[in-house]
Amino acid sequence: MGENRNLDLLRLVGEALYGERWQAPIASDLGVSDRAVRYWLSKATPCPDDTGSRLLGIVVRKREALAHLEEQVRSRTSPAGTRP
Repeated sequence: MGENRNLDLLRLVGEALYGERWQAPIASDLGVSDRAVRYWLSKATPCPDDTGSRLLGIVVRKREALAHLEEQVRSRTSPAGTRP
């Protein structure tokens, strides 16, 4: 995957998960400094080749966490034995 595609994915995932102030939270998820993310975005340093696969891992983990949260909320808001 090319660097531009990784940067596009970085923006896409970051904004989708964290809104307009996404750079620091996505940096934390990636295990890098927010400065590194800013350098990648400015193209001062190259975005690592594995960024796309790492972002996919983050999305999968967040989806699983949200699915678990959804089940907890459903179980506390639905009458026993029913699903809305």
